[in-house]
Amino acid sequence: RSAARVTMQAKSKSVPFMDCPKALDGSMVGDVGFDPLNFSAYLPLSWLREAEIKHCRLCMLAALGWLTTEFYTFPFYANAPK
Repeated sequence: RSAARVTMQAKSKSVPFMDCPKALDGSMVGDVGFDPLNFSAYLPLSWLREAEIKHCRLCMLAALGWLTTEFYTFPFYANAPK
C-alpha cells in the first residue's frame, strides 16, 4: 500500500493566497515574498535590487525637480514669457 504525499509550498507574507517564490527566502532585508509577476525566477536578485534602487533615486530626483520648478523661479528665467 502506498501513501499519498502532499507537499505545500510556503505562502507569501505579503499576498497570503500566492505561493512564495523560491528565490525569496527571507535572507534579504524587507523580503516578505512579494513577487507577483515572478521576476525572481528569471533574473538575479542582486540585479533586481540594484534596478529598484536606481529607479527610486531617479524618482526622488524627478520629484525634487518638479517641486523646484513649481515653487522657485530661477533668476535667469524671471523675465520669461508665461
